[in-house]
Formats: sequence, structure tokens, C-alpha cells
Amino acid sequence: MPGKGYSTFGMKPVITARLQEATDKSYPGMFLPSTLIIMMNEIKRGYYSVESHKIKLDLSGRYYTITIRSDVKEWLVENHEKLGEEYEERYNVKCFTKFVSYFIINMLESKSDAQNHAISLKESDFNWLQQEYKKQKKNPEGITSFERFADVYINDLLGKIKAAKEILTL
Repeated sequence: MPGKGYSTFGMKPVITARLQEATDKSYPGMFLPSTLIIMMNEIKRGYYSVESHKIKLDLSGRYYTITIRSDVKEWLVENHEKLGEEYEERYNVKCFTKFVSYFIINMLESKSDAQNHAISLKESDFNWLQQEYKKQKKNPEGITSFERFADVYINDLLGKIKAAKEILTL
């Protein structure tokens, strides 16, 4: 029985397997409940949002219980209240546990989509930034630390990319 501040819910084997796969890929060494906490916080911070995907789950097999923090359970209940009707129409789910199954898979798919659109950079990819810093350092009124310079310079670049994206989508 979970202690105060914790809750349990059931998960089918297919959901547990997919969550474990995502945990091993994105958060090696973490427990499944910790992965749910991290993903909930990433979504709350706006790193990505949970989008509905075309999925059909095989929800056969026995339920396995998983113990999670009560704030994760509350967050899942909130999403069930907001998205319950949409999920019922789209996936034909009527109960909370099946909603959670589809919601978790949609979370995993949305995270995967977000990661596929992210840019992965290595330290060596920033040699050009160090060259720009050296040029800027010659100016005595310039930015004093490399970290501050990098923040300003990269924010400026991101602003230009955002403006270009807006222009291109018109």
C-alpha cells in the first residue's frame, strides 16, 4: 500500500514495456515512476505538448500496478477531465485507466516527435562561437565573459530564426 502522498494505478503490459523502453532511451537508470514525474514536469514547462497520435493499443493482459506520486496522479486526473471526451471519441476509451494508457503513449510519441525536431550539437560545433567571442573581445566596451556573450549571441540568432520562420509561414 502506498504511503501518504503516493497513489497507485494499473498499467497493461504493453504500456509498461513502452514506458520502460522510453526510460531506457531518454533517462537511463531511472524507475518508471520517476520517468512519469520528469515527463510531467517537461510538459508543464512547455518543452513539448501531448498531441493525439494515430495509435491502436492492445490492452489485453493483466494490469500491473505502479506506484506514483500523488501530484502525478492529480495531473493525470486533470488531463482526463480536459481530454476525456476527445479520447473517448478518438480511441473509444471510457475509463480512467485506459485513458492513462493512451495518454502515456501519446506523451511518449510527443516526446519522440519533439526530440526528432531538436538540434543535437557537440562542443566542437561551437568553435565558430569562440572565434566570434575573440573578435568581440577586441572591443573594450564588449561583453566581459564568454558565457554572457554566448547567451546574447545565441539569443540573437534564435530571434532571427524565429523571425525568418514567421516570414516563411505567411
